[in-house]
Amino acid sequence: MLRTVHNEVDVSFPDKLKQLRKDAGLSQAKLGKRLGVTRNAVSQWEAGATEPSTKHLRKLAAALGAPLDQLVESTPAYEDEIITAATRLFDRLGYDETSIEVICAAADVSQHEFDVLFASKDELLYRVLTAYNERTFDDLRRIPAKYGTVVDRLKYLLHLYYVHDLAHLKLTAALHAYSWRWSEMRERDNQRQLSDHHDAVIAILEDAVGAGELHHGNFRAASELIFAAYTYALRKAVFSGHDADKLIAHLEPQLMVVLQGLGYRDRNGD
Repeated sequence: MLRTVHNEVDVSFPDKLKQLRKDAGLSQAKLGKRLGVTRNAVSQWEAGATEPSTKHLRKLAAALGAPLDQLVESTPAYEDEIITAATRLFDRLGYDETSIEVICAAADVSQHEFDVLFASKDELLYRVLTAYNERTFDDLRRIPAKYGTVVDRLKYLLHLYYVHDLAHLKLTAALHAYSWRWSEMRERDNQRQLSDHHDAVIAILEDAVGAGELHHGNFRAASELIFAAYTYALRKAVFSGHDADKLIAHLEPQLMVVLQGLGYRDRNGD
């Protein structure tokens, strides 16, 4: 039986469906018409005699103006297990080579449980991206680039990023490839999430102003350029087997162009 949680009290799916339908001002017949099913099908769902398919669950959520997880219980345990299993498999096998069936088997969940949480493998990959970005920044925040010139600090930070990404290269490549396919809304969400990474670069640039190494400027735009160059250089690891040190050497000329645009001056006057 599908369950949902409301106000910290277990409420059965039939009761929740009935309440949401009434709240939306819909009869069973009108709701059935919106879904392309009979009034009797809706009645059976509300009586608990049958359960809607995954496709109908999503249509129900849209028709009732309710999040899917308000209709059915979204169990964090198996959601996390799916994301963890998918991360490991995408990293080891590659995104295209990993099927939903393999992910479900690795996470020990059913196809139905997967479908309730994720509309597609692409949606799962986006959730993997979100978790990956959060974990990356948490790791880097523990070892910030505090010392040296602005060049030293930026190279240190970007080297840490390269080490992290190279340890998960297949997953990183899949995430970059997928970014071309997601929606404008997800692009905005991703940019908000990446703001922490830009803030780390901006903090280094602002410190460099105080040290007399840079002029004030559009540091957000500079950070965007630095990460664009970072991503471009990362392709060298995919096609040429570059390690983190070689990638930094490849990136350094582009990094210096960005810094020179901000009036970079070496502390020693070199």
